[in-house]
Parts: sequence; structure tokens; C-alpha cells
Amino acid sequence: MARVDQAFLSEDELVTPGDTLGKAPQYRNEQIIEWVNDELLYQEALRQGLGNSSEVRRQMEATTKKLLIGSLLENELYDAEENITEDEIVALYNGGGEVFRLREDVVNASYALFDDRDAANAFRGVLVQGTPWHAAIAHAHTDSLLKLHLMQFLTRQYFTQSTLYPPELWKVARNLGKDEVSFAIKADKGYYILISNGLRKQGEMPDLDYIRDELRGRILIERRRERYEKLLARLRMKHSIEVHLSTEDSTDKANE
Repeated sequence: MARVDQAFLSEDELVTPGDTLGKAPQYRNEQIIEWVNDELLYQEALRQGLGNSSEVRRQMEATTKKLLIGSLLENELYDAEENITEDEIVALYNGGGEVFRLREDVVNASYALFDDRDAANAFRGVLVQGTPWHAAIAHAHTDSLLKLHLMQFLTRQYFTQSTLYPPELWKVARNLGKDEVSFAIKADKGYYILISNGLRKQGEMPDLDYIRDELRGRILIERRRERYEKLLARLRMKHSIEVHLSTEDSTDKANE
């Protein structure tokens, strides 16, 4: 694809992303030009003897070391198949204590948006009769009136004041009782019908589902920390290590 003296760029070295807007050729050409420019600068740096600089060699060695360490840790800590059980998640949730308490109110709600007030009220009537949310939505997709005016719906989503938009919905959601259906809420985009699936207030423990991903993440971090410590312990057994700490605060530094 390009050559600068005895350095060559092959087509296999180009990274061409999938493109549906016709920009792939332009991106390809930019890569080629960038490679030529970089190669010119690199060869000039070598000609000037900069590759022999002790500082440059030190930085290259440090960079190589970091890349190799990163590759090792990727193999040792992250490539293992992670099978986190529900029991582990529940155990961490139950034992988390104050760590997981909410810092703001969180509501679990479902809502449907209609562009017509009568359609919104008709949908509300279905819910008030005791029809489950999923069945009511299915009905809205088949009813000759409702399906024409249903613009959007969300099912059992968690919201805070900053994530539930428009603001009118939050005012209603945090005051509804569990499983209570709102009246039609007028907003810029139309009319919302909202049902509360439960509110957890600041300082309370959240629903397990609300922090499930966080719990999984904490378990993964702890597992990888344990693997990291075991890896270091195994490597210490293989090598002769000598460390000279300064006498000042040496105990604290060793503990750290």
C-alpha cells in the first residue's frame, strides 16, 4: 500500500472499520498518509541517532515492560471464564450493609406515551381494570384505536429524578403507591400513563435488581484481586528477591 525506502505498509496492516456511509476509502487513505508521515519522522529520528539516547531506551524498555505485564495480567486475571452464581450475588447484597444504601430516591416504573388524550385514558382504563402491564401493552398493539396513538413504552425501568424525563413524570412517580396507575400526564410529547412498581427512598436498601450489575462487578474485582495476589505469591516462590528499604517508615512502606 505504501513504501518509504525499505519500509513497507501491507494491506493487512490497515484497519478498515465497517462503513455504511461511504467513508471507508477516505479513512483508508488517511491511514496510508499517516503511516508515510510517521515513517519519514521515524527514519529521520534514527538518522539523527536519537534511538541511541539512554532516555529513549529507558522509555522504550518501560513501555515494553508495561505492555508485557498487561498481556500477562490479561491472560492470568481476565481470560478465565467467570461464572457468578445467584447465591454469591445475594450473599454480597445481604452482607453489604451501609455500602449499598441509596444516596437518592429510586422508583421502578413503567409508562406508555400516547399522542392523544382519549387513547391514553382508554389505556389507563385497561390497567385500572386489573390487567397486567404486559397484557395491557399487548392489547394496545392490537386495539384499532390505541395502536395508532401509542408512541413509546418502557417496562419496569429504574429511575432517579435526573433520569426520568420529562420532569412531570418524576413528580407523579414518587407520589404513587405501589401498583397505582396515574392519570394521563400531559407533557410536550403527548400524554403519559405511568404505573409505579415501587419506590425506594434515600438511605434505604435498593432492590437487588437495581444494583445487580454493581454486585457482579464487585465480585469480579475481588476474584481478580485474589488471583493477582496468588500470582505474585507463586512468582515470589520462583525467584530470589532482595529489597533494601530506607530505615525511615520502612515498616509502613512494606505494609503498603
